[in-house]
Amino acid sequence: MNGCEEQNGKSLIAGTVEGLFSQTDEDWCAIIVVDMPSKQEIGDYLSHLKRKYYPKIDVIFLERNVGPGVSRNVGVLKALERGHSIILFNDSDDISHPKRLEVVKKIFFENPQIDVVYSTFEVIDENNRATPKEKISSPILEILESHVQNPLEGNNTWIKMGTETGITNITSATAVRLKFAYLCPFPNEKASEDFHTWMRMSAVGASFKYTPLIPTKYRIPSFMKYQASRTRICPGNFNHVKARVDSDGFSKATEIALTRNIIKPEEIPLLKAKFYRRLAKSMKRQMENELANELLNKAAQMEYESFVYFNK
Repeated sequence: MNGCEEQNGKSLIAGTVEGLFSQTDEDWCAIIVVDMPSKQEIGDYLSHLKRKYYPKIDVIFLERNVGPGVSRNVGVLKALERGHSIILFNDSDDISHPKRLEVVKKIFFENPQIDVVYSTFEVIDENNRATPKEKISSPILEILESHVQNPLEGNNTWIKMGTETGITNITSATAVRLKFAYLCPFPNEKASEDFHTWMRMSAVGASFKYTPLIPTKYRIPSFMKYQASRTRICPGNFNHVKARVDSDGFSKATEIALTRNIIKPEEIPLLKAKFYRRLAKSMKRQMENELANELLNKAAQMEYESFVYFNK
């Protein structure tokens, strides 16, 4: 799990923990990484959990706020130390489907070539009520639409993820073989750190598998207009940070794929052009027209470089 956000009360975290105890497969251990809780009652509650259930539930309190990505990395290292082979990420206010562990373990066991399993999700509010589609923000709708239209599976999903769909798997609906979670740590960013990671993970060689059977309950409280990452940064700056982090993640994925001979150097400019055009389309959908135009200019520059290369 990642750190507990300020706006999440004890009851929301308790709901997440209840989702663990509701698993049909009881063979699990939880590593809760607490990114400096702002409320004493949250710290007390999590300390009580550790005293009562350790080692089934371990709680790591960080001394300073490091953000969701670094918090997850701490959890991955602890899981590695304890000898676990898979990790199911679960943010502090989201609720796993009761059969999540059962289904994920079955997929991994029956498909040794699969390295990442992700599912769809349902958006809920602070009272566990489903959020009407018309009230779900555009970025979240894009992810859900990709599950209906084109859930990505197999090898090298980073290419389509970057150039066609955008992010397809939220962290709380994603499970990873531990070796890939260790090889591809989350960057020290507070937005889109998951997208950055999934693209690199795919480029390194991880094979993805989608399942609609275990939808996670993804919480966006009614008093929050946006998901937690957007609220953390400030909505006005979020898309600029996202564009920077996404661009860096895609560039790093192309570099990894190049070293693995998955792509050729001459393919990179056109791939990046497609990436920038896809991201610009997403930004226009959010009325970020100025940022979208900047991305389209970058796409045009990449297309020009590709044209020059093939017309030497």
